[in-house]
Amino acid sequence: MMLISKVRRTIEKYSMLEQGDKVVVGVSGGPDSVFLLHTLKELREDFNLTLIVAHLDHCIRGVESKMECRFVEDMANRLHLPFEAKSVDVPALKKSEGASTQQAARDARYEFFMDTLKKFNAQKVALGHNADDQAETVLMRLIRGAGNKGLCGIPPIRDGIFIRPLIETRRSEIEGFLRENRIESVIDSSNRENVYLRNKVRNNLMPILMKEYNPGIVQNLIHTSEILRKEDEFLEKLVLELFPRICVSRGKGSLTLNILYLKDLEGAMQVRVLRKAVESFSGDLKRISFKHLESVMKMLSGEGANKSLNLPRGIIVEKRYTELIIRREIKETLFYYSFSEIPHCVRLKEIGKEVDFKVIPQKKHLNLNVDPNVAFMDYGQIKFPIVMRNFREGDRFQPMGMEGTKKLKDFFIDNKIPKSIRREIPLLLFDNLIAWVMGIRIDNRVMVRECPAEILQVRIF
Repeated sequence: MMLISKVRRTIEKYSMLEQGDKVVVGVSGGPDSVFLLHTLKELREDFNLTLIVAHLDHCIRGVESKMECRFVEDMANRLHLPFEAKSVDVPALKKSEGASTQQAARDARYEFFMDTLKKFNAQKVALGHNADDQAETVLMRLIRGAGNKGLCGIPPIRDGIFIRPLIETRRSEIEGFLRENRIESVIDSSNRENVYLRNKVRNNLMPILMKEYNPGIVQNLIHTSEILRKEDEFLEKLVLELFPRICVSRGKGSLTLNILYLKDLEGAMQVRVLRKAVESFSGDLKRISFKHLESVMKMLSGEGANKSLNLPRGIIVEKRYTELIIRREIKETLFYYSFSEIPHCVRLKEIGKEVDFKVIPQKKHLNLNVDPNVAFMDYGQIKFPIVMRNFREGDRFQPMGMEGTKKLKDFFIDNKIPKSIRREIPLLLFDNLIAWVMGIRIDNRVMVRECPAEILQVRIF
């Protein structure tokens, strides 16, 4: 029972549980998760816990996976605990999402755990990661070239939901407890196959490091991760204080940072703010590595006012003069509407806009500059067909106030309109004449002069 007391100290140290919590316990059937379940059952009365056993079959190892599911179900029944199971075809998921087997399996597990949490109205999900898993994770990330945050390793508690009560308990202690108490578990045969990096680190590298270099390597790696985690927590508090000033706007489809404020920060803090921005925009940092953030930093410090960078999962980072925009990849949608007479109202469904037309008599005190989304044009200059379409290469118009025509591309550049949104700006044409770059500028040749009998009012909204 000394080992259970040790786990309890970890739970209290990180405030993992509260009185009356409902806890979903992820149980694969392996030694760690079996020990976790028995430990939480022993501590159930102390914390007034309700336990739910959850098992996911990844459909990777055929009959062996089915047997493990039955093993966990039988154990839950013997302990008189509710059991929730699901099968997910991880190989198919891997193929459809273009992810690694491990990433696809991890995504499937966490989705299953969250679904189970909601189904049972639970507060926590307990996972069986142990101290050796922590050391292996730190070593793996070091090998892969992770930054400071990655070397913090596995967090003892994440999002206030996922808890790891065994994070300070060694694998050898867990296996010894199960032997002494004659508690059965199953061994995943794939753990012996040196196909994945974790297995290579666990089965090959770690034993060499312990034997030839430092018998205390596991504890040293864990200690390093704890130091880095404390520093990371302090720096994250600073980022949370800075972020509202640097993040100038946040919408459904994008997030905008002020580049000038961002550049005022020291380099390491810039990376942290960028990481926070990507996480805030996308909801997580899946497949976003330190190298991706470094690439964004290089783009920030490089020359050129308009640059863009593609990150995994369809995330685009754009440098637009003094702004850094994080958005989703947008599939370009072309549109073309033609009318032989003046329409009443037109819905541009491709860009989610509507345009209405109204012919009004001339007024002596008509304010022609009331709203950039409303244009007033000389009715006598209208030629049919009236067309609304996207920008095309080679388009020219005569901006109001100019003598000659200008390439629309140059007009966009002069007005700092990013390349990525130029084709989303609708154009209003009278026959082949671009009468209005909608929401921005009308053509000099259709502007209201002197006192025409009638005026065409066009509004986009």
